[in-house]
Amino acid sequence: MKVEIEESKLQTAYANACDGVKDFMESLFGKKVFEAAKPTLDDYKTIRTYEDACKALGEPIFEDPNNLPNHIIALMKLETISRALWGRNFQPKPDGEGSKVYWYPWFALWTKKEVEDMNPEQRGALLSAHATYGAAAGFGCLGAHIRSSNAGAHIGFRLCQETEEKAKYFGQQFIELWAEYLKFNFTVGNRLK
Repeated sequence: MKVEIEESKLQTAYANACDGVKDFMESLFGKKVFEAAKPTLDDYKTIRTYEDACKALGEPIFEDPNNLPNHIIALMKLETISRALWGRNFQPKPDGEGSKVYWYPWFALWTKKEVEDMNPEQRGALLSAHATYGAAAGFGCLGAHIRSSNAGAHIGFRLCQETEEKAKYFGQQFIELWAEYLKFNFTVGNRLK
């Protein structure tokens, strides 16, 4: 009997395995097969878990001694993952002139079928929601209005990425953490393999 395994699936299994299983897999397939699976700041796709991000950054895994709320722990983990996804040489800095573009994961709260089944009034309300105050990031944001001045914080800069591709990966690969952070009652789809 012959069994064929895609290299990418083998590497994903290796990345999620405990040390004993990793040793077994290395003896079975050779260490070279798994070199690409090791988390590194040079290839964001090797960051598949929070633990991978910590390993790539050389940081300890967060232990919560104070019983913080789950959404706060999820945010802290997302910030660590975001830094790892930025890579070794990228230094994000806010740009006061607005000449740089950063990308933030975008999430849909409705399936395509749910949107198609909406009546025109419901769909119109959904499509116009992005223009209202507080919807610029798709989820919670802060704003001060009807005062002597206006101020707003529409997205978490620490969770932005420098490319659309990375932001999409960040949102899809870590969807469970995003769901915990955002605390909405929606179902979570599949992450990238």
